[in-house]
Amino acid sequence: MRGNIPIPEIPQGEELWLMVVITSVREKRTQQGKRFSDATARNATGSLALKIWGETLDVWKEIKPGLWGITGKLETFQERSQFVVAEYRPITLEQYREHQNADPVLPLAYTMDIETLTLPDFRERVGPQLERLMKLGNMRLEQQERYLEDIAAEEERCYQLGSLSATSGRVLSIAVHRGPIPGLDFGVEQPQSERVFGIDEDGFEQDEKQSLLAFLEFMKDFDCDTDELVGHNLIGFDLPFIFQRCLVHCISAKPLVDLSEFRVRGVFDTMHHWWLGAKRFVSLDDVAWALGLESSKTATAEGSKVFDLYQAGKLAEIREYNLNDVRVTRQIYERMVGCFGR
Repeated sequence: MRGNIPIPEIPQGEELWLMVVITSVREKRTQQGKRFSDATARNATGSLALKIWGETLDVWKEIKPGLWGITGKLETFQERSQFVVAEYRPITLEQYREHQNADPVLPLAYTMDIETLTLPDFRERVGPQLERLMKLGNMRLEQQERYLEDIAAEEERCYQLGSLSATSGRVLSIAVHRGPIPGLDFGVEQPQSERVFGIDEDGFEQDEKQSLLAFLEFMKDFDCDTDELVGHNLIGFDLPFIFQRCLVHCISAKPLVDLSEFRVRGVFDTMHHWWLGAKRFVSLDDVAWALGLESSKTATAEGSKVFDLYQAGKLAEIREYNLNDVRVTRQIYERMVGCFGR
């Protein structure tokens, strides 16, 4: 039996052994009711999908994320390659390092949040758009009342709301916390770090295109099969906005995940998890309050005040508010994983 060859070089049908980091395990059943587990593994040479049938699980008992030595063979099922595991045993960090000549690449959680700002040129579009809506009778009654009472005020209100769409707004800053995935213990201490793209530590603004490129470089090793993107309304706002702005700047970038999937791989959206998977709205601040967590909002900094803070040149405050949103989201994420499980 050959052993520990690079994952990309594994031949079909040959029994061999590997040392890997198993990053996720999901127990399932076939349509006929046969029990099995799907798992995801990786080592210094690449990633691998595992299948462990019920009879193997009965013999070798529980398998969970961690460092493992596995034996089995690569097979193809429905045009998908998977390593069918026959045996598995836990291994130590020292054993892994000895055979891989590297530390294990452990899964990471990237908790993120963006702040956006309306494009200056959008101001010229607001007036004609509102006038057109009014003439066609397509303006909502409450907006019509505001418009007739004070046209300039309603135009300004709609202009500032342009920050909520990537067609009329841009990314001002992206805050990211990178750290371990809660609920997964690999026996290895994982460092944590914070980064902000768009506003530097001295409170100076950075070019949007360069900020997006720096963010993509930071995320280049993200793997949706093992890592996790975390955010509040990440699926409905932050992720589409970032890549829509990449498109505007002609940045060639493959989106980090596929948002068309029913359950998006590699994403933990705290808003959806609050609703147990339903796509309904709740604010980050309301969830934080319900869980007894300190709000990211302050008397001077919150989402609705970003425009005024920017106009006042208080970019350092926007940067800190962006980071505080990420810190609160990370706390909510940890609480949800602790209570609901993975």
